[in-house]
Amino acid sequence: MDLGHIMLEHSKSVPGPYWMISEARHTHRYLRTFAIMPGLMKGLREKGLMHSAKTLPELATAIGMDPAALVATVERFNGFARSGVDGDFGRGNSAYDRYYGDPLVRPNPNLGPLEKGAFVAIRLVPGDLGTKGGLLTGADAQVLREDGSVIEGLYCAGNNSASVMGRTYPGPGSTIGPALVFGFRAGKHMARVPATIG
Repeated sequence: MDLGHIMLEHSKSVPGPYWMISEARHTHRYLRTFAIMPGLMKGLREKGLMHSAKTLPELATAIGMDPAALVATVERFNGFARSGVDGDFGRGNSAYDRYYGDPLVRPNPNLGPLEKGAFVAIRLVPGDLGTKGGLLTGADAQVLREDGSVIEGLYCAGNNSASVMGRTYPGPGSTIGPALVFGFRAGKHMARVPATIG
């Protein structure tokens, strides 16, 4: 989510394209979905969505980027990887980031230097994952009006309601968990409300 927001904001002044750059150690150490799906890697290459090269300047030329700019960007990133502090995006600052990082990579499990070819570039585009809109609700999943008052008898939970996490998406299950909790709270609240007929 955070990367998507950054890409969309950045694209207002610099339209892209955007590339994820990795190197030989990353390729050998971490699973990539496209590497185990027959024909997918070939298709990515044929469509110009994936490029590889022995050196960074060669990779830059392949993706239509100024070689000096890519080399300078990678040198800056490598400095962050060595110090353990990402001065651009704060990767590894949160416990959530570190949990999904590689504990064998130090000092920051989310940053490994790009030093060893072959280098690979994969094109990135922002996409939709789920809604962050929806109806505002109270603690018992009762739908609220714009003035904050409760609409009696109307409840909402799940992706139809506004996310309890605002504009972020912590990870898998982060929509299911609140749906279960607020669905349960709505049921308990409904059970306490006297039934009205007609």
